[in-house]
Amino acid sequence: MVLIKPQIIAPDSSHWANWIDSTLDADRGRWETARGLHQKLLDQGKIPFLSWHHLQELLGIENEAKARARIAFLQSLPLIAWMGFPQEQAGLGAITDILSAEAIAVDAGCNDLTSVRDYVRQLLMRTGPGLDAIGTESWIWDVIRPEILAQRPRADMIAALSSCRFLDESQTVGQIVVQAKRSPEEIARKMANIHRQAIHEAMAADRNRTSAEARAMADEFVAGVLAMMPKRDISVRELLVSTYVNQGIDPDEITDECRLSDLSDLATFRTQLRIVAGKTGLSFERLKMVRMEHLPSWRIIRALREHGQQRDERPGSNLADSYLAVLAAYSDILYVDRRTHEDFRRVLRKEPAIAQLIGAVAKAARYSDMAEVQNQ
Repeated sequence: MVLIKPQIIAPDSSHWANWIDSTLDADRGRWETARGLHQKLLDQGKIPFLSWHHLQELLGIENEAKARARIAFLQSLPLIAWMGFPQEQAGLGAITDILSAEAIAVDAGCNDLTSVRDYVRQLLMRTGPGLDAIGTESWIWDVIRPEILAQRPRADMIAALSSCRFLDESQTVGQIVVQAKRSPEEIARKMANIHRQAIHEAMAADRNRTSAEARAMADEFVAGVLAMMPKRDISVRELLVSTYVNQGIDPDEITDECRLSDLSDLATFRTQLRIVAGKTGLSFERLKMVRMEHLPSWRIIRALREHGQQRDERPGSNLADSYLAVLAAYSDILYVDRRTHEDFRRVLRKEPAIAQLIGAVAKAARYSDMAEVQNQ
């Protein structure tokens, strides 16, 4: 008897979608290939991984019948892998679960990336039938799907305008605070420039986006910037401190030597920690002691952002793709498209330490390639 060590493999969302949809294909050849793939994977010791972000993409379609068929297929699978906290009976894990578990790992004393990764794998990784992962009540997904669809414009805006900045973040706090305070007229001109930049970025990110949709996206973005502005007349330093304190940074952490880019990264990280604090069971003040560079998810997302290829088109699905990239640390094989494979190649060349953290990253142009492609 030959024993095959099980491998957790993580398809991307398009692999899952094309695989499932092919099981409904009228062409007998495609139908048989799709129907037989799961057993073929299991025969090779490969267990496909499903996350909440996969499911969002699978259900975020207008075709209600196809969405239901996708759920039925997932429920029919006898063995898949997913992440979830032990106390949660059902439910697919998301990036928030991974972040929560990583923070718990650091708080428990894990002091390097690989020990954090191993702690999280042991805590969250689960295997079982599809019914255990997404439940037996299919009607729930009929209720949830409209909410998933309603969230798509927000994801589109985040992805499209991710590069928009209203300050030169290469400067330090000390360089910013000595600059002359802007008059109301200058602020209005600055906001107008940001609005124009946002429209341009929104149009460039999706060639099918209309000018009206781009303008609405820019309106929302600028409204968010204005909402962060103080309601009273304050100095530049007070403005910076107020903005960052509202995002979880302590005043004594905002020194003149700090670069705005570093403070913005920390503010994003602290905001994320505040969101997951309840899931961790730890206070936000305690979570502030967790350093972002100790978390595998943060290191992978940041490395891909810094070293990966620039994307001219940035659909909302890019946001989910960045979360799924984190699975490189939590699966044995992460299946990706050609461009993402090149992104990881660049990351490993620039940051070889990440190679010790992640499993294999393999190219798979088609879902059926997952049963053929070996570690790359």
